[in-house]
Amino acid sequence: MRRFFLSLVLSIFCLPALSESLLTIEEGWVREGPPTAKVLAGFMVMKNSGDEPVELTHAESDDFESVEMHRTVIEDGVASMIKQDSFIVPAKGELVLEPGSYHLMLIGAKRSFKAGDTIDISLSGKGDDCMKLSLTVKKGGNDDMADHDHHHHHH
Repeated sequence: MRRFFLSLVLSIFCLPALSESLLTIEEGWVREGPPTAKVLAGFMVMKNSGDEPVELTHAESDDFESVEMHRTVIEDGVASMIKQDSFIVPAKGELVLEPGSYHLMLIGAKRSFKAGDTIDISLSGKGDDCMKLSLTVKKGGNDDMADHDHHHHHH
């Protein structure tokens, strides 16, 4: 019971251990959706300058009912999103979250978002490490979004 309570407290207050590590987040953004959109996707570049891989196992946001880690895989011209148990940022390397690849699924929006808004996300790793970041909502996202038709994907 004590371990559960400790984990709950840590998830609420988000210890800054990941942000003090050698993991950095760059180019964080979310593509603006229609005002009634309940699901959005988050993208960024995660860089690890450390000598050990960093494994992220959980993501959450007060603005969404849940946040899941996904990867898009295209087979026979059909894009499928596959839920991931974790994201691993390799030692001395990076993991790019981008349209058509790894991304955060922001599910159950509690309000509408427009270009210029920010969405706060907490990423957690092994051992109760946590990092807070803000993703900027952008109209149309980046140029790569035009190459991906999200009307033909499934989970």
